[in-house]
Amino acid sequence: FMTSDHQYISRKHEEDKMIVFEKGDLVFVFNFHCNNSYFDYRIGCRKPGMYKVVLDSDAGLFGGFGRIHHAAEHFTTDCSHDNRPHSFSVYTPSR
Repeated sequence: FMTSDHQYISRKHEEDKMIVFEKGDLVFVFNFHCNNSYFDYRIGCRKPGMYKVVLDSDAGLFGGFGRIHHAAEHFTTDCSHDNRPHSFSVYTPSR
């Protein structure tokens, strides 16, 4: 993915303290809010299909609280969001 030409920042939301971007086939979701966790946070993406968590800074290994279920599968819908043709929802805990 490091050499992929595809990269796109789909969300920079100051109030939510969220950044979402695509690099290759991966979608990166960052919640920098110190208090607010978001349930069913809509994420726009280029490719339809199923997405899974690959890296989770809330995992106990990184000093987090382990609030993310790693076996969860996030399926896209044809609902466009943030100028992307597809989207899915995730839980994003605060840090």
